[in-house]
This record gives sequence, C-alpha cells and structure tokens, in this order.
Amino acid sequence: MTYSIPDADKRKINLHTFLLKHSEIKFISLMGIDFLGNDTDERIPIEYFLKHMDEIFEGGVQTDGSSVNLPEITALNDANVDFIMDFESKWFIDYNYDYIIENDLPMGTIRIPSFLRHNGQYFCSRSVLKSSIKYIKEKIYNIVIKDEEFLKNYRIKASNIKGIYFTLGTELEFWVRTPASKISIEELAVSEMLKESYWKRTRGDIRSCLEESLILLQKYGLNPEMGHKEVGGVKGKITRDGSLADTMEQLEIDWRFSTPLVSADNEIIARIIIKEVFRKRGLEVTFNAKPIQGVAGNGEHMHIGIGVKLNNGKNINLLSPSKNDEYLSKYGYGALMGVLKHWEYINPFITNSISAIKRLKPGFEAPVSIVASLGTKPEEHTRNRTVLIGLVRSSNPLSVRFELRAPNPYTNTYLSTSAIYLAMLDGIKYASEKNSSFLFNQLSKKYGDDSDYLKKNREYLTNKNVFDDYKQNEREKLFGKSPYTVWEIIKVLNEKSITVYKDSPLSETIIKSFNSGILNKWLIQIKEKEIPAIRATVISFKRFQSYEDKDDKIMWNSIDSLINEIAKNSPKRDSIICNLEKSIETKKYETISRIFILLQSKMSELQKMYKLYRKNIIA
Repeated sequence: MTYSIPDADKRKINLHTFLLKHSEIKFISLMGIDFLGNDTDERIPIEYFLKHMDEIFEGGVQTDGSSVNLPEITALNDANVDFIMDFESKWFIDYNYDYIIENDLPMGTIRIPSFLRHNGQYFCSRSVLKSSIKYIKEKIYNIVIKDEEFLKNYRIKASNIKGIYFTLGTELEFWVRTPASKISIEELAVSEMLKESYWKRTRGDIRSCLEESLILLQKYGLNPEMGHKEVGGVKGKITRDGSLADTMEQLEIDWRFSTPLVSADNEIIARIIIKEVFRKRGLEVTFNAKPIQGVAGNGEHMHIGIGVKLNNGKNINLLSPSKNDEYLSKYGYGALMGVLKHWEYINPFITNSISAIKRLKPGFEAPVSIVASLGTKPEEHTRNRTVLIGLVRSSNPLSVRFELRAPNPYTNTYLSTSAIYLAMLDGIKYASEKNSSFLFNQLSKKYGDDSDYLKKNREYLTNKNVFDDYKQNEREKLFGKSPYTVWEIIKVLNEKSITVYKDSPLSETIIKSFNSGILNKWLIQIKEKEIPAIRATVISFKRFQSYEDKDDKIMWNSIDSLINEIAKNSPKRDSIICNLEKSIETKKYETISRIFILLQSKMSELQKMYKLYRKNIIA
C-alpha cells in the first residue's frame, strides 16, 4: 500500500499515471484549515478530478464558503471560496478500512493540504503560517547578516549564510476509553496521585492500538519517536475471555520535528490516524483539553527552534550560546523575552475554549503563570514542568529549543505558531544590539526593577515549583493573574493596533475574523454544553430525607438554597443561569464573563457541599 504521494507524482502527467496504477484510490479531498483549526473534507471522484485536472491545478476548486469558519470575511451574499492545492505539502492517502474493494485493499482518498482564497486573497490558517514564516525569515536574516559579533563567533561571513530555518515539534496527549465505561472521578484521581499509570506497561487493545498507531505514523512518514502511558487513567478490568473492560487511560505519542507548516499538517494526519486505529477496536479517543474534571487534561507541548542555514550544508542554532557558561545566545534570550512580554497577545491563539481554561489549573502539571525556567546552572540540563515555557538542551547545540507547555490538542497550531514566532521576532530585534549578560539580567529581573523591554512589576524566571512554592496571591503579583474565561483572554484582540502583529501577515482583518469566531464558539459552548451539563448535575443531587439526622437536614437546606440560586427562578429574582442566558442573547461579553465566573464558583461550592452531605448519609 502507498501512504503518500511522491513529490515527482504531483505533476499533472505523473499524477494521472499514478492514479491509474492505484485503482484503490477513488477520491480526492482538498484540506483547507479555517481560523478555528477545522480541516475541510469532501469527496471528489477520481474520474471527475482527472477530467478537470487542468482547471483544478490552475484555479483550484470553488465552493460555498459561508459554512467555513471565516466570519466577517465570507458571508451568505459573498461566499465563494477557492481551494488552491499546496504542491509543497505532504499529500497523504486516507484509507477507509471499513470499505474493502478490489485486491483486498481499503478504499483510499488523497487528502491534499490546500489554501483558501476569497476574492483573490488568501484567508486560512495555513496561508497565515506560510506567510508569517516567510516574513519572519526575511527579518531575522537581515539582522543576522549585519551582526559582526555573531559572524565573528562562528568564523563565517554574511555571504556564507543561506537563510533562516524554523523547527516545530509537538507532543500529543489523549484519553482513551471503552464506550459507556463507568469509572469514578475519585478512582481516576487516586490513580493519578499514586502515579499508577505514568510510563507503565500498556495491555490488551490499548497496547495493540498504540503499537499500530506508531507503525502507521511511520508508514506515513511522520517518524514517531515514542508512545507511552501518561499520568491519567486506571487499569482495565479483565473479563472471562481475557479481554479488558472499563478501560480509561491517557496516552501520549510524539513524532519528529519538522518545519512549522509540515508539523502542523502532520498533527492533523496523526489525530485522524490515532482516532481511526482505536475506533476499529471499539475504543473512543478524545483530544479535548479537559475531558474529565478533577484529573489531568490533555496537553500538546510545542517544541520551538530557530537557526541559520549555511551554504556548506551546516546549521547554526540561533538559540544556542557560543559559550558554555551561558544558558542562551543573545538571540535566544531575546526570543524568550519576546514570548513572555507578549504572552497576553499570544494566548488567545493558544487557549480559547472553556475546556482549555479548565485544563490550566494548579495541581495538574499545566501552566498557570507567565514565567519561564532556564535551569539551575548552564551546564545542568534540568526541566521545570510547572512553568509556561522552559529551555530544553542536551550536549548537542542543535538540540537547544523552547518547550511551550500551554497548548492543547485543539490549539490551532498554524495560528499559534505564527503568533509565537512573531513575538520571538520582536524580542530578537530588541536583543540584536545587546549582549547576553545584559539580556540575562533583564530576564532575571526582580519585581519592581526597571526594564526598557519587560514590565517593571513582574518577574519572568523561576526554578521553583510554581504550584507549591508560591501562594496564589504571590503568583499573581509576580507573574500576573490567570484568566478565568475565554473573554478575559480574547478581549485584548479588540485593541485597535497590536504592536507585535503590526504590518505582519497576522493582519487586523484575520485577527478580527478569528476573534469573532472564537467568541461565537464560546457563547455556543456556554449555552448548549455548559448550562445543560450544570442543570443535569443539579438535577442529579437527590435528598435522602429518611436517613437524615439534624445536621444533615441543615446541610440539605443550604444545598437546596444554593440550587435555587443557581437554577430556579422565582417571582422576586432570576436564577444565575437565567441571567447568564439573557446576557448571551444580548452578547454583553463582559457581563457574560462575570456571571459565568460566578456560576462556576457557585457550582464548585455546591458540589463540595453535596459530596459532604452524601458521605454522611448511611443508606
């Protein structure tokens, strides 16, 4: 079986021959990515594709784009969107293993990563990333070729530099379970505290699916590096026939880094492969950031690198120091400072769903503060798992990179990578005229110290455990307050001019469209998911009146009062849920945010109270 199309066969004549040889391939699908990170998928019969190959290659495929998530760009009365094939990307074959045809092969569809074009302009996540990398590459190249100190340290001339390269690697976490499995949150939480799952042996269908996923990823050219059990989950129960039931485990799969656009495409491919492999064995996979409250969520750490290509084929890591007694080069310090300074403007592209915010809570190895760690000493390769962004190093200078821990599997990798590298560019510009020791002192400044780049009343580095070694008020004072709602994160994008993105491919038009899409999604999530889930939870709280003593009755009265405040209207007042629903109808985002915070707080209080009440009932 063939799993991808060789570059040579992407030409019209060669592709025609290739398709005739592979009769199992029946369809073409052009894969565009909208601003919410959704990949489009359709079926174009091979016969139609071959007949119209000239016009598709030259002008793409036109479709109604009103349903593609490009708000304030496409509309019902101006909806034409062209899918333009990306000939530089990996064209992969998506096989339907449920539909076996001739030669006992599954039916195949070639999925071609594409760009979305509207009225002659490109508007999609893939085009933003491609344009951003080109823009940043030119800017950094012009800085580096004029840097006499850099050229001297590496004994090269400006003419020896071929260009700038970027690397991106992702770590994909996900939960797996048997449908309708009944495992309590308490059981999952205890397993997590006892570390019963992390890097433990996989068994049964979980093992088979993990191994099959790794083999398939290898066949698709993603070069998987590792798959293992994560911190969450419990062991499945063995049935009479030796199979496992009530399975609920968390896994992680990593594959080799690549260029940013290829890495982002690979992530889409990997998610499809993994879900299908587990589905075939009757297992559900979720990449949701926080599928289960009270236990670890799913992260997708991003490993970010940048370097210089030389004409002789060698590479220089732009982040790596030229001296052993330093953590980073001056450009490395600048890049890190850029991310930390502009995090509030990067974060909307990273954390923009209710589930993502629920993941970023203390106690679950997910970052809650804008702070970095470089390690205790330059010669020691340590990693702090409690910070937003850390330094990853080994004895190989080319391996030096940043690990960003905030993203989750549904973070739009295309847009978030664009935002991250644009922030790094801003920091690199600042650092270009400075030396490493000055920049390290700026980065390691204390609260209240002046800085001409970073905020005065902030700290940016720590080697401590952010969760355990700081109280909440200390964290918020030193590293900034953590947002509680999507609105608190996204509202910065309403500013008229965001300096870090000015004149870049991440334009005001694109930011406005993205902002609109995220806010609309947030309101739908609250109205159609959060409120019904809260109502269902409230309804599930039953009274055990015949088993109550005096104290239990007092406790239930408090519970009942809180239930009424949350969910039940009266002639004198509306419930919190009712007020929230009214605010959603008027799209008063600040009010929605405030009421939603109140609702979550009251629900947390209610759940704790009911848990105490239920524990005290002997029934």
